[in-house]
Amino acid sequence: MKILHLDDEPDFADLTAQFLEQENERFEVQTATSGTDGIAILRAEDIDCIVSDYDMPVMDGLEFLAAVREESPDLPFILFTGKGSEEIASEAITAGVTEYIQKEHGTEQYAILANRITNLVERYRAVRTIDRSYRAMKTASEGISLIDPDGTFSYVNPAFADLFGYEQDELAGEPWTVLYHDDEADRLENDIIPAVKENEYWSGETVRLMKDGDRLVTNHRLAHADDGVIVCTARDITPERTQLTRQSTQFDVLIDAMDDHAFFTLDHEGYVTRWNDGARRFTGYDVDEILGAHVSTFFEESDLANSLPEQLLDTAKTDGTVSHEGLQIRQDGTRCWTDMALSASFDESGALRGYGIILKEADRQQIPQ
Repeated sequence: MKILHLDDEPDFADLTAQFLEQENERFEVQTATSGTDGIAILRAEDIDCIVSDYDMPVMDGLEFLAAVREESPDLPFILFTGKGSEEIASEAITAGVTEYIQKEHGTEQYAILANRITNLVERYRAVRTIDRSYRAMKTASEGISLIDPDGTFSYVNPAFADLFGYEQDELAGEPWTVLYHDDEADRLENDIIPAVKENEYWSGETVRLMKDGDRLVTNHRLAHADDGVIVCTARDITPERTQLTRQSTQFDVLIDAMDDHAFFTLDHEGYVTRWNDGARRFTGYDVDEILGAHVSTFFEESDLANSLPEQLLDTAKTDGTVSHEGLQIRQDGTRCWTDMALSASFDESGALRGYGIILKEADRQQIPQ
């Protein structure tokens, strides 16, 4: 901690520096005997705190404080003076002094002074670190938000607000659920947030709502901070997960041409991330209605009671692929007997990326009652 001590009596300045460095081995105290020299040191060095006398010729302590505030508005400044009065104290507070300490006899005063300096510098550095973090977030191209323990946004950076079609001040204080449809909000609250609290981190894909109601598939990362705040980042990957881009691989073209088959993809937890035109015709769901829904949406109540969707996902994850013949539910509530082929996809490290599902109507004529 670099301390600048200003006093027009050189012997007292050196003595104070000696006692302070004895009180705290982290202190490095430089002395000056005039305001002009003090400002020169301030401009040349990365000073953490200033301790200044009041009663000095040419430039007194308050005049020096005014000069310092022009250079460093937030730098801790302690007026350490033997000339005390309520009037001086009031003027010092008005001028922006951080602490006002009156000199006393004995060495105990240096312990008190050292303690004040330590506390002020640590607070100053913490605030400066936070300020730098906010500046970094403000200029980041990636969407970043901070969510308080009560589930409301305490901060969103411009990129985050713009991603979802909001102004920054529109999201401040709003609950995070404003960006989610009901099913995805339930998933976040019951599955993802508990995972963040337990593991301090979660990453994956979520489907979120823009201000105008459109849906976005986002690459979503959550980290749990010490004070209970959750740091959230978001990147729009909708073009990578839907038919919104013109660049198509041969595989994409083939899938889109499957008029008699429904094809869609799921993330690693079973939530819909892609939807072809065949799936729309087969099930009745448009892409903007189904993104973010769980695969269980298409299963009957009896299958849900037996955890069939989860069993199929687990089997595909273990074996690579699984087939299933059974009833699926369309958007209008009608049922259709289908053949389902479900395959798991893994990255180069072997981690599960997600699933691909192909549905086609089965040959069975009768639907069980």
